[in-house]
Amino acid sequence: MNKNAKGFIPYMLPVLGGLIAIFYVNFREMSFLNPMLAVAVGVFLGWGAAQLLRRFMR
Repeated sequence: MNKNAKGFIPYMLPVLGGLIAIFYVNFREMSFLNPMLAVAVGVFLGWGAAQLLRRFMR
């Protein structure tokens, strides 16, 4: 289970971060001038969370 999670987390969390950013932009349309910036920030935060989680799983 641990080996499978280590392989799945780097792909799951950036996608999840981007998806959350898409929902946020759709519900609050005037929050960002460029919605793609929100998605990029969400993906980057998801990637960072995945790296931290992988370090703690070692």
